[in-house]
Amino acid sequence: MEWDGRYRLIRQLARGGMGEIWEASAKGEGGFVRRVAIKRLIAEHEQDPSQARMFLDEARIASQLHHANILSILDYGVVEGTPYQVLEYVDGVDTERLRQRGLEAGEAFPVELALHVCTEVAHALQYAHEARDGAGQTLGIVHRDVSPSNILVSWTGDVKLADFGIALARDRQERTLAGFTKGKPAYMPPEQVTRGEMDGRSDVFALGCVLHALLTGHSPLAGEERMADLLAGKELELSDTLPVEVRDLIARAVRRARHQRFQSAAEFAEATDKVLVARSTRSGRALLSEWVARVREKEEARARRVSGWAGSFQEVEQLLGGVLAPVPGSAMAVPATPPPRMEQKPQRRRWPWFAVLALGGLGWLGVASPWRLVRRDEPPMPMVQPVSALAPTQPPPEQEEVVTGESPPPAPAEAPVTRPAPREEESPSKRPVRAQASPARGASGALTVGGEGALRAEVIIDGQRRGHAPMLIELPLGEHVLELKTPDGHRVGPERVQLTEFHTLAAPLRWVVPVARASPEK
Repeated sequence: MEWDGRYRLIRQLARGGMGEIWEASAKGEGGFVRRVAIKRLIAEHEQDPSQARMFLDEARIASQLHHANILSILDYGVVEGTPYQVLEYVDGVDTERLRQRGLEAGEAFPVELALHVCTEVAHALQYAHEARDGAGQTLGIVHRDVSPSNILVSWTGDVKLADFGIALARDRQERTLAGFTKGKPAYMPPEQVTRGEMDGRSDVFALGCVLHALLTGHSPLAGEERMADLLAGKELELSDTLPVEVRDLIARAVRRARHQRFQSAAEFAEATDKVLVARSTRSGRALLSEWVARVREKEEARARRVSGWAGSFQEVEQLLGGVLAPVPGSAMAVPATPPPRMEQKPQRRRWPWFAVLALGGLGWLGVASPWRLVRRDEPPMPMVQPVSALAPTQPPPEQEEVVTGESPPPAPAEAPVTRPAPREEESPSKRPVRAQASPARGASGALTVGGEGALRAEVIIDGQRRGHAPMLIELPLGEHVLELKTPDGHRVGPERVQLTEFHTLAAPLRWVVPVARASPEK
């Protein structure tokens, strides 16, 4: 599909926030071709002047930054009223998904790699904080959204800081309205929450939270009470599993008062580099390159072993990344003509079993509500609200949803789990007749099992052990009984669910289990 006459769109990589991102190729004279990424404002925001200004601000701010650890913006334009950015293409994933995929491949994210990644990001932040315009005046940039999902790692070991969409800058056109706070709560410094003065030390606070999350799976701010305690003067509680020297480093980065933190991103980078050198005689980049290569090799080997399929790793990567479109010309290719304006309908096709690996990168971990199951025959509800046993979270079948960005923090363990009374429209008597029809013989539906409480837990369906979560599985239509047994002996369930024809591989029924749901086995 052509875009603006100069780019050929290949596949959608992500969709979330105010934009969607596509892999594309730029064409030029004499057979010149370059791989790029196209980020465009999604249709629902095109007519919103505020969103358009934010999108332009991001392009203007990032275009002034030229650093090896900052994702480059190469071009900006408007096609039929739709703004778009041309970005440097990074052949890899963000650190949030990379860490999860490592766990699924049996490769925990090493301390040395987390230190190296954060050192590289700190260098990028220091450059941005000190950046000046052509007249020599400081640009006054503060990123304000440093988080694992905005840190990209290529398969060759490059580290890139991305998404300056809400960055603070001197000449920014769009200003945050009074009473509104932008950013991800689990990584916000207290001055950002209270809308106080921010500077480079605010990004250092967020980067300290990132280092903690890469090593433990969660930010020290995860949980609503954490920020309340911090604002009340209590310092953040850090995980006991961290090495002492790393714990001390993070503790200084996330102090309540800015003057008690590292006073610059450069100072933070120097401290993390010292700890890395003390722990390893090898360079961080070499360690990172070897680790990601091991993860890819194990993923590919597992895919071939489970499915017996001998496709290319690019095709494996597309499935693991949640992309339905196969490589053109491959054995997996399914002819399809994408509709205008770059939206693509999900392909109704059977996924190989190894596609369950992709589920770890789709925002399952850290869901802050009780387990929830999704019905396709009911209207959507926000993911952040407590829902009943059958609560819709999917868009209509003709839309495609790619979950990106930071997941909500997990709910406190002591929070009671409640279920609201079913809504009136959920009454069986008011549901479509088609949903109550007897399932056709041999018909099946899709179920996903995930969430922090389900990670690596044994999945038991109708009394039979079916593998370990996260999982995507096809089952006969009708009622099923679900149970989980976690590695530490905790039990979740049993829970009865109803699988219908609306639960397809593109829009499965979901069972998401937070830590708070698990209880000791009796």
